[in-house]
Amino acid sequence: MGVYDYHQEKAGEDGKVPLYEKRPEVTKENPYKAYVGVTADFTEDGMLTPKSIRWEDGRVYEIDRVRSVQRMASRKAGGAGLRYECRIQGSSVSLYYEGNGLWFVERKVPRMI
Repeated sequence: MGVYDYHQEKAGEDGKVPLYEKRPEVTKENPYKAYVGVTADFTEDGMLTPKSIRWEDGRVYEIDRVRSVQRMASRKAGGAGLRYECRIQGSSVSLYYEGNGLWFVERKVPRMI
C-alpha cells in the first residue's frame, strides 16, 4: 500500500478507518540503516546543505565538504532520497535525506562468517 496504511483496529464507532502517514521506525530489522540528527542550512538559491551529523550516541561530526548531491536509492540500507556524498574527518560518507524529513547513513556492519 505504500506510505499510507489502513488499520482496522483504529476504526471508530462509525466504522471508518483513519488514514495516517507511517513514519519509519528505527529497528534492528535493518542493521545497515542508522537514522541521525542533522544540522543543515538553506543557501540563498534554496539548496539544502548539511553542516554536521549527530550520531546515535550523541557525538557530533562536522561535515568537511559536500562532494555531490543526487537523487538515489541506498542499495545497502534500503530507502531512497537525496544522497549527499560528504567528507567527514577524511572519510567518504553517504548521507541520505528522505522525503519525510528524516536523515540516515549506511551503517558499517561486520561480515558474519
